[in-house]
Amino acid sequence: MESQHSSGPNPLCEVGRTHPRDRHRMRPVAGEPGVWECPKHGLFAQVVAKEMADRIERGDPFPMHNGREGIAGRTGDERPGGIILYYRPTTE
Repeated sequence: MESQHSSGPNPLCEVGRTHPRDRHRMRPVAGEPGVWECPKHGLFAQVVAKEMADRIERGDPFPMHNGREGIAGRTGDERPGGIILYYRPTTE
């Protein structure tokens, strides 16, 4: 999966978007432009093309930035180059 660089502030954590008392921003992943993480909740976010975001449903398998298998979450804000897609690693 190709990551795209995006401008603008770090995105809000997916949890913080829906729970105002837990509102906080994600941190950039070192060496991965356009990818962020929330260590508090174990979530990641990545900019993907709008066409890809339209095809992916919440709960679908999603290849993570590090090559591991993940699970797609919600989509977020539009950014240059696409839309933010939240995802998390699969639990095994």
